[in-house]
Amino acid sequence: MATWSVWRMARVAASIFVLMVASYYLVVAFDNITNPVNPNGSNWPFVQGVISGDGVPANSGFGWRFIDATWFHATGYPGVIAGESITGILLLIAGVSGLRSSRTCPRWGASQKWTYAGGIVGLAVFFFGFMVVGGNWFIMYLNSKWNGLEPAFQNAVMTMLMLVFVTGVLIGGHLVHERAESKTQ
Repeated sequence: MATWSVWRMARVAASIFVLMVASYYLVVAFDNITNPVNPNGSNWPFVQGVISGDGVPANSGFGWRFIDATWFHATGYPGVIAGESITGILLLIAGVSGLRSSRTCPRWGASQKWTYAGGIVGLAVFFFGFMVVGGNWFIMYLNSKWNGLEPAFQNAVMTMLMLVFVTGVLIGGHLVHERAESKTQ
């Protein structure tokens, strides 16, 4: 019977966490694809409202930044869905390959390239796309109708926590692995 070290259990736990984050991104993408006009279940109204400045006070001084062209909104929205979908797929690959390779630290570590790739795309969507571009360039923080900064922040933090957890398990497991190898030499 195989022994389950603390580090193997940590690798399994980290892989399961990655799968949970993957499922979140995939459900969000699915909701955006299957119900694009629902203001409570989709990012389409947010993309339109934020980019056009709908809900920002007229005297804010930022009116010159807003874009009312529907074609521009329709270009940005699929980009959001693509980012969410790619993140979810990369993290799904990461979680499954992490579970499959959890037996040894080096194999598990090699499989985590997918976690980092998915995490970077997820941060590009929610940190850069929603918080930097939407939140600050299109002044979402002043928007009384379309302010998605809190969920964007939650998503960015969730993604960062996943990356920190995986990195901690990776470094800790690697150090223990190196120490065990040096004792056998």
